[in-house]
Amino acid sequence: MRTRIRRYLGITNLEDTMATAAEQLTELKNAFVDFRDDVNAKLDQLAAAQGNLTPDAQTVFDELKQAVADADAQVGDADGSDVPTEPVEDEAGR
Repeated sequence: MRTRIRRYLGITNLEDTMATAAEQLTELKNAFVDFRDDVNAKLDQLAAAQGNLTPDAQTVFDELKQAVADADAQVGDADGSDVPTEPVEDEAGR
């Protein structure tokens, strides 16, 4: 009986750990979505200026560009999209 209870508790602890990891991943994903939405909102505000950025708007743009670059550098190239692909030559060598 004791073994059954321990086995049950072990499974429960594993399930709790997995649920906690899933919750943490979901929270992180939601934080990223919020970051993306905030960046897009600021870009939309800057685009509304129709290219006539005031010095303050240029500062916001520069800060935003740096924040995105910093975040990208921190994450790294997880999907390989930062590495340009080699051009594929056809049979004629073009």
